[in-house]
Amino acid sequence: MSSLGSILNVARSAMQASQVALQTTSQNIANANVDGYTVQRVQFRAHTPERFPYGSLGTGVDVQGITQSRDRLLDAQFRTAAGGSAYESRTSDTLSRVEQVLGEPSSTGLATSIDAFWNSWSDLAADPTSTAARGVVRQRGSEVSGLLNGFARQLDGLASDTRTLLTSDVNRLNELTRQIAGMTPAIVAAEAGGQTANDLRDQRNRLVDEVSKLIDTQVIERKDGSIGVYLGGRTVVDGTSYHQLATSGGQPVAVTIAGESGALQGIGGSIGASIIAVNTTIPGVMQDLDTLAGTLVRETNAIHRTGTVFSGTPPVGAAAGNFFAQDPVIVGSADPQQTARGITLDASIANLGAIAASGAAATGPGDNSLANRLSGLRDLPLTFGTASGGSFTGTLGAFYRYTVSSVALGASQSSNQAAVQETLVSQADTRRQSVSGVATDEELVNMIKQQQAYQAAAKLINVVNEMADTLINLGR
Repeated sequence: MSSLGSILNVARSAMQASQVALQTTSQNIANANVDGYTVQRVQFRAHTPERFPYGSLGTGVDVQGITQSRDRLLDAQFRTAAGGSAYESRTSDTLSRVEQVLGEPSSTGLATSIDAFWNSWSDLAADPTSTAARGVVRQRGSEVSGLLNGFARQLDGLASDTRTLLTSDVNRLNELTRQIAGMTPAIVAAEAGGQTANDLRDQRNRLVDEVSKLIDTQVIERKDGSIGVYLGGRTVVDGTSYHQLATSGGQPVAVTIAGESGALQGIGGSIGASIIAVNTTIPGVMQDLDTLAGTLVRETNAIHRTGTVFSGTPPVGAAAGNFFAQDPVIVGSADPQQTARGITLDASIANLGAIAASGAAATGPGDNSLANRLSGLRDLPLTFGTASGGSFTGTLGAFYRYTVSSVALGASQSSNQAAVQETLVSQADTRRQSVSGVATDEELVNMIKQQQAYQAAAKLINVVNEMADTLINLGR
């Protein structure tokens, strides 16, 4: 049979449950603006009822546990979007810096300098005996080679900076995996009794979110509270154990499990973007510039060597040499002087008289046929191999414009993709926050419900006290 004591126990359990719920609501409100905090909810369960001949009577309420409102699928979607955003952002930044190196369109850029180089040959053809015109030709050639040298140095610097970023990201990743594995014992111990280590899980989730921005990440949660983290198809965190990553030296650069030789494949995030930049993007632009420089050297020298230079009184003709420096033994792009990094003027044209304007059949310095031929290189269609594996047919100037436009198109596409990915991250985070984030309006409503439940339980105790007083008075 129910007693007043039983009613008091029910009211007491209700007040205790309301206190726990109110404290949990307070914790949610306090952490509403904390990044990565997951809203907590109290799980209630009715006490086991007492059975009587006339039926069952409830005996109060238990706090079964305090859980997090978290959706693993939404976590996975957010991390995938975050990795894609970091990849596109790093790629966009790299291509934007390459665009800055090339600096086109510009009145002082390489396209203008190449055009001025051809114009200087036209001016020399107009006055083939002019020493001043030869000086301008040499100056224009020096400007072209100097700009190509500068591009190579800046691209080398960009590659070095990107390698530094890659190393920094890998070091940060190693620190994160160490921390994730280090948290596992505390989480497993805290959840051994069937509870949830909410705050520790929030800390670990924040670390995993950061990992997902560095590299594509897959996470598997286990029943004991531990997790497995997989990068590039390899396990880097398995409960309390973890593997460190390392970057390989040389070219191409790769990220490996420390102590192993096989490179991780199919990785994204900022680390994946840095690898692509160092191995493909920057070397590709350098290759196209090397092709441009090598073609300019070979085509100019091939014509210039057929020319005649005159000296003395009366003028005596002699075969002209190279205009640009070129190793006479090494053939093709293996010659470092036929690259953007190594292109330079031939030492012989320090003497302006070594710059030819006349052709092989010239009988005097007034002949301008060779200068006209070199000026005509401006419009001569050539075939160039491209870094993408294709070919391009057009003039030297057109090939350079093709290189610039390819970089600009890649930068524009990457920038657009970065904006799209950022939107996807925002949308994924909004969906995740709708489940796991703190809604202050909802918490205020919960607070009022808990307050009213507590007040009702307290009122019940007052009623039981009044009933007890009535019983006591009846016995007098």
